[in-house]
Amino acid sequence: MDKVQKSLNDLQRRVEKSNKIVAKGDKLGYGDAIKLGRKSNSIVSTIKKAIKEYDGTEPTEAESKKILNQMKTIVDLTEKQLDGLVANKSHFEKLKVGGLVKKNMGKTSAVSEELSKVMLEKAPASLKPEAEELNTRRAAGFKKATAAFANSEGGEDKADEEDDSD
Repeated sequence: MDKVQKSLNDLQRRVEKSNKIVAKGDKLGYGDAIKLGRKSNSIVSTIKKAIKEYDGTEPTEAESKKILNQMKTIVDLTEKQLDGLVANKSHFEKLKVGGLVKKNMGKTSAVSEELSKVMLEKAPASLKPEAEELNTRRAAGFKKATAAFANSEGGEDKADEEDDSD
C-alpha cells in the first residue's frame, strides 16, 4: 500500500502544480499551455501507475478510508482545475491550444475512470456509497469540461507524450 500512497501523493502534487498554471488565467502564455500539457501527460502516467499498484493489493478498511480521503482531495483539486480550464477556454482558444486541452482532458478522464473503477471494486461495503459519490462528482466534472471544449482545435500535436514529471 505504500507504493499506492506514494503514487497518490505524486498525483496530488502534480494536480496542484497544474492548478497553479491554470490559475494564471489570461496571463497564461503559450509556454504555460504547453507545460500544462506536459503536466497532464505526467498526471496520466501517475494515474496508470497507481492503477497498476492498487490493482495488486487487498487494502484493509483503514487503508481504504485513508485512500478515499486522499482521493476526495484529489477530486476537489481536479474539479478546481476543470472549472479553471472552462473559465479560461477563450484564452486557450486565443493561444490556439484548445485542442491540446481537449485531448489531454480526454486522456485524463479515461484513466481517472479506470482508477475509480479499481477503487470502487476494492472499497469495503461501508465505504462504497462515499466512493460512488466521489466517482459521480469526478465524472460530472469531466463531462462538463469536455462538453465545453467539444469543438476546440489547435495544439493537439504539442506536448505529445512529453512528460513533465517532477
